[in-house]
Amino acid sequence: MNTVPKTASLFPQTQQPPGPIWNSCEAAQYLRIHPRTLTRMARRGEIPSIQIGRLWRFRRIDLDDWLTRKVSSVSYPCRLNS
Repeated sequence: MNTVPKTASLFPQTQQPPGPIWNSCEAAQYLRIHPRTLTRMARRGEIPSIQIGRLWRFRRIDLDDWLTRKVSSVSYPCRLNS
């Protein structure tokens, strides 16, 4: 006989968000840019962000993924020594 309490099925376990959620100042400090620049990028949709009311929020995991994509998409010219 299965004796699982009924409350276990009513309240599924909540998952924690992957990493902390930062405000504009915290995320800008992490990226080493000005908070206004970060907010402007968020408004334009250039960086992963969430707007809650008038405030912008950023997840570190999203910023890390974004940085990885930006770095891998940049092509640097190769300089040949002659």
